[in-house]
Amino acid sequence: MLFLIVAVVAAAASASEGADGLRLHGFADSIYYSANVSRGKVPFARPILFQEFEVDVGWRDWGDVLFYYAPTHSLTAIRDSVSRRLFMEDDILVAYAYNFKLADGWALRTRNGGLWILARNLKPPYRGVDDKTAFEWYTRETLVTPWVNFYAAVHYRERPYQGVYFKSGFIRTFDLGRGLSLTAELCSEGGNKEWNQNRYGHRITWRKSDYRAGPADLRADLTLSCEIFENCRIFAGIHTFDMIMDEARAQGKYHAAKGYRNDVAYYTLGVIYSF
Repeated sequence: MLFLIVAVVAAAASASEGADGLRLHGFADSIYYSANVSRGKVPFARPILFQEFEVDVGWRDWGDVLFYYAPTHSLTAIRDSVSRRLFMEDDILVAYAYNFKLADGWALRTRNGGLWILARNLKPPYRGVDDKTAFEWYTRETLVTPWVNFYAAVHYRERPYQGVYFKSGFIRTFDLGRGLSLTAELCSEGGNKEWNQNRYGHRITWRKSDYRAGPADLRADLTLSCEIFENCRIFAGIHTFDMIMDEARAQGKYHAAKGYRNDVAYYTLGVIYSF
């Protein structure tokens, strides 16, 4: 269904090329993850299917308005007191994007908008289950250089609780020729005290959780991509995740029997089509 939508939008994009100053572009992908690593947390070391669809509409040099949709599905029947996880969540982002050209080979890419996170299978006693929807203000800045791209993303969550999440790192893509490319990425995630406390919990009975603001994890990713035809690529990646916050590690160790992991290596397989 997702790729059918992409085909329709791509056709519309081709039809709009003649319109003076109008831009219509985007992408769609499907990615298999051997472990679910979501915002610095491994709720279970079992596979998921993650899909993304984005369409950007721009006019002349005024920037782009974009719509982004990403459903996540568990590929195993995980059932617990919180959720039936075969269907996990939908992420919906509406944002404005602009590309500031700074110098030859240098640019600053900015995105600002609102992010809705819908988790329709949640049930009590999960906090915020009344509307089952989280909302966050979102901003992402990417500094493009001739050698490496640096980025930082900040989310301010308004509901079901107030907290700040951040992710920062750098990424570099190497052109290997013959349609092949290799992308390396190193990043870290975390938040303020409220975000970390709500994200990692306080369920260890023998000690009171004492979270602090700061980074919670460190990730390293290596992805090999191959062009199979125009605008379409397949890719495979190897990833490592390491929890570096002491309190979060204690929570992960306490819940290891439930599938939580503090350190995990996992892989991804996927296909992406851009238009």
